Amino acid sequence: MNRYLLPTLFAVSALYAQASEPMADACDRLLSALEKEVEALELIQQPQDAAEVLGELRSALKELEALALSVDESELWLYIENTEGVKQPLVDVLSQVALHLARIENAAYFNHAGLKELLAPQIEETPEVQNVKLEKIRAEDDDDE
Repeated sequence: MNRYLLPTLFAVSALYAQASEPMADACDRLLSALEKEVEALELIQQPQDAAEVLGELRSALKELEALALSVDESELWLYIENTEGVKQPLVDVLSQVALHLARIENAAYFNHAGLKELLAPQIEETPEVQNVKLEKIRAEDDDDE
């Protein structure tokens, strides 16, 4: 019996590892691209910095865009939520991104049109984003009752 059970267990383990490997790779790519974005945003402290960093920032955002097109978002979020040690580093780097974006928005994009154009999709709320926020608030209000 053991001679059949062990190979089956190894096969199942190998299949599971193969299934989660693309999501692990996607998480690594996501974290890496977000870290690159943070590094670029940190460098923008004055108006002249924006022009110098624009290429690096554009590269990081293209990596994020390519990742979004190559991975099923719901599967990725499921993996992030259910895999130990994956979520917190992403939350930490996303917090850094949000802080830098707020700083740059408060500085009126350092009067750099190219920077504003590049970052606007991440900063400015679309009607869809506003609707999602309203739905979350309504759901929380319903839970309180």
